[in-house]
Amino acid sequence: MNFARCPLDFINLLPRKPYCTDVLGVTDIRPKPIAIKKKYIQINQPCITAYFIFDIDREGAVLAWHDSNLPTPYWTCKNPKNGHAHIVYRLKIPFCTSSMAHLEPIRYAAAIQSALAQRLKADRGYAGLLTKNPCHPHWQYHQWTEYEYTLDELANYLDLRGHPIKGPESFGLGRNCALFDNVRHWAYKAIREFWGPNYKHNWNDAVYSYVEAINAQFIVPLPISEVRAIAKSVSKWTCRKFTPERFRQSQAAKGKKGGLAGLKENKAKAGRISKGGGRPNKKALLPKVLELKAAGCSNRVIAESLKLSPSTISLWFRTSEQ
Repeated sequence: MNFARCPLDFINLLPRKPYCTDVLGVTDIRPKPIAIKKKYIQINQPCITAYFIFDIDREGAVLAWHDSNLPTPYWTCKNPKNGHAHIVYRLKIPFCTSSMAHLEPIRYAAAIQSALAQRLKADRGYAGLLTKNPCHPHWQYHQWTEYEYTLDELANYLDLRGHPIKGPESFGLGRNCALFDNVRHWAYKAIREFWGPNYKHNWNDAVYSYVEAINAQFIVPLPISEVRAIAKSVSKWTCRKFTPERFRQSQAAKGKKGGLAGLKENKAKAGRISKGGGRPNKKALLPKVLELKAAGCSNRVIAESLKLSPSTISLWFRTSEQ
């Protein structure tokens, strides 16, 4: 094994016990000294993205970035038998993919990753967990640059509209975003059904089952380690933010707000009714006034009968005679 040809700091940044294999379809978890000897290896830490990896299944794959006018990748590993390759970009600032508090950066990174895959015409069925090990002699490895890109630098080369792609065809980090969005909105209401003594254990199981079910809908599901991390993050976050006490306080605040709103509305209606001094409708009442007057009733009797003031009756008679 020629470790001298490995990228700078590559071995140091590997997970302590990465996924690895010599035969795709049979994946093991081994300590780093053993895993580094395998043909395929996990290079991103669990729930940490330091590399964007793309699987190009065609001749000339090594130069797909050049043909697409994209920035120079960190390194490429080519299969000498068919020309297929993995293209890898290294990020200047790795980011966590399991924290609910940092969903927007994940969404931004997912859009960049998805747009890069589209430009490279990369395989969207590639899970992204294992990559061709650049230290293994089976692959034709080439390091193109030591430059580490920020997300903004990569975004400058791309049109992010429509990315990340949603639904079962979600790719890479897009799956994390889809899971977070789906599960957290479900969790806001679902947790109420579990409130009770020592409910957290059952709640954790329920969240994990739900995340697993959503993940199974993807064409290429996330690995179990990612599913566990997302489920743990969502369950802990909802337990912290959605407690029975906070729910009662929220309902009380809404009730108080609704009561004040109703009181203001009633006052506004009362104001509209009394606006203008509560003047009677002369057009509607005048025929009755004239009828009572013709019957010999005095102005005072007419006023009391129609709940009007005598002065109003007198005024109506004067104006009607003019």
